[in-house]
Amino acid sequence: MTLTGDQQAVAERNEAFYDALTQRDLIAMERLWFPADWVECVHPGMAPVRGWDAVRESWSMLFSAAGSLLVAAIDVQIRLIGDVAWVSCNERIATRSDGRMASSLAHATNVFVRHDRAWRMAVHHASAVPFLAPPDADGVTTVN
Repeated sequence: MTLTGDQQAVAERNEAFYDALTQRDLIAMERLWFPADWVECVHPGMAPVRGWDAVRESWSMLFSAAGSLLVAAIDVQIRLIGDVAWVSCNERIATRSDGRMASSLAHATNVFVRHDRAWRMAVHHASAVPFLAPPDADGVTTVN
């Protein structure tokens, strides 16, 4: 599928979001978000955080946690209507702390608004996706 110019711009901003997340770069994250009291962020397994100051603080706390973090967006879908765009994707998450590796999967919806000709993030909502083991010989799938 060929992306329009606006879709490509949103795709680049979405990639920049995941780069800032992986690099734990709060300044880059600040440049990506629309600094308004109505923005919202839902980290996997956590309550919604509303307003730019609270969202910024949530990223600051996440970035200060020990260990390393790698988040990659896959199965990315981009939709636009006017000055609003949303990206739905799966997030492959890998963490390392105290010499132990862990991986998980989340589904995310990222909403961007165009302001002064730039796409800025307004909503990030990520929800954990349970791991589905391959079916056993009887065709039964278990959720971990």
